[in-house]
Amino acid sequence: MALRPSAFCCRLPGEVPLRPFDLVIIGAGSAGLAAARFARALGVRVALVEADRIGGDCTWTGCVPSKALLHAAQVAHHRRHADAVGLPARPVTADLAAVMARVQAAQARVYALETPEHLRDEGVEVFLGAGRFRDARTLDINGQAIVGKRFLICTGASPTVPALPGLHDGPYLTNRTVFGLQRLPERLLVLGGGPVGVELAQAFARLGSAVTILQRNVRLLPATDGEASAVLERALRAEGLTVQTTATAERVERTGTVIRVTGAGPAGPVVVEGDALLVALGRTPSVEGLDLAAAGVRVGARGIVVDDHLRTSQPHIYAAGDVAGSFQFTHYAGWQAVIAARNALLPGSSRGRRPSVPWAIFTDPEIAQVGLTEAEARQQRETITVKRLPAERNDRAQTSGQQDGLMKFILRPNGTLIGATIVGGAAGELVNELAIAIDHGLKLADLARTIHVYPTYGFALQVAAADAWTEALTTGWQGWLIKTLARLTR
Repeated sequence: MALRPSAFCCRLPGEVPLRPFDLVIIGAGSAGLAAARFARALGVRVALVEADRIGGDCTWTGCVPSKALLHAAQVAHHRRHADAVGLPARPVTADLAAVMARVQAAQARVYALETPEHLRDEGVEVFLGAGRFRDARTLDINGQAIVGKRFLICTGASPTVPALPGLHDGPYLTNRTVFGLQRLPERLLVLGGGPVGVELAQAFARLGSAVTILQRNVRLLPATDGEASAVLERALRAEGLTVQTTATAERVERTGTVIRVTGAGPAGPVVVEGDALLVALGRTPSVEGLDLAAAGVRVGARGIVVDDHLRTSQPHIYAAGDVAGSFQFTHYAGWQAVIAARNALLPGSSRGRRPSVPWAIFTDPEIAQVGLTEAEARQQRETITVKRLPAERNDRAQTSGQQDGLMKFILRPNGTLIGATIVGGAAGELVNELAIAIDHGLKLADLARTIHVYPTYGFALQVAAADAWTEALTTGWQGWLIKTLARLTR
């Protein structure tokens, strides 16, 4: 059973607050929660409005359930392939209902710190219901009006579902419904090879589904570095997934319980069949029903239009996270929302956009990225040097049997780090160090100054940094001088 928030600390219908709120936040996902807690730390009066469930996509349909599902799938995969480490392999038949019960238990643990009661104890006033602007200062919540001095819109985004002929004639899955499945599909079709598509495809394949991915782009994960995408595609194919790239779906048909997707690929018509269909074709900013026109808030093709300080066309209304067309990451949405709240409530103004944001895709192998990819740097006509550290030089990866992966660093000619991609174990953890390096304008070689623990995945960063440091030390006129001095001291 899905958890629902209590209305215990919410206003009763018809009960109107006596005075305007200092900040009204619309949307109680990761962005809204971060902003509300920050605003309360400043001592202001905060209203948090949520139309569905507190916690948003991250708690209910995104980060938390997907990572819990991926963990269960990884356990099944390891049991099935235990012979790779000299242990007896065991067949695994997944009871999806039991797996999903564990997923919901993880959600419950996270939600325990997000309940209306918990937020009330923190001083946040919670209103459960769909918010709609009556005017630029008044929000209607199911017939109840609240007034705000400032507003912050954090309503996130929803799965993009195309007007594909036949798609809406029967059931299909998105990330909002897939975690409600109780029976494992024998054959799962996945439309889309982005982060959501590949994570869920690998998870269901490892639990026992025969999975086919249809990707309209020439490769999976088009926003990632091409080498990283290739490593993951090899891994998925090795696990038995069918991956069809440059394949465009044109029609969905249903015969009984069989779902047939027809389309076109580079070699001609594409026809695939399955028992369930997952649509993972991106996300659309959630602005429907807010009546932003009544508030004078401008909306563009990518969502609510904001300036670099996250202010909308109304100077007292801000927007942050997915709804403002930014990077679609929970951590970025939360960061933006705090910046927006700071700009709304305090003197001065901070920039609410970052050119370099770390992110990760939690497949096996993991992929993490920050800054520019090689292709992006070349498109921007940057003069760059590319350094790579293959998996065989990562001793911890060797002990774990991970042989296909890499670390890739994009450097300016002086060695300053402007981008990095990691494919392999703990990539999502390692990229944080590189994000700090980029934010502070460090050279890759600078990371060699800090001793890293051996044998960890992170030690490979020191190996790569030491390579860069040694190369810088031993090339050019400085290298000639140092080598000369070394010869003289022999």
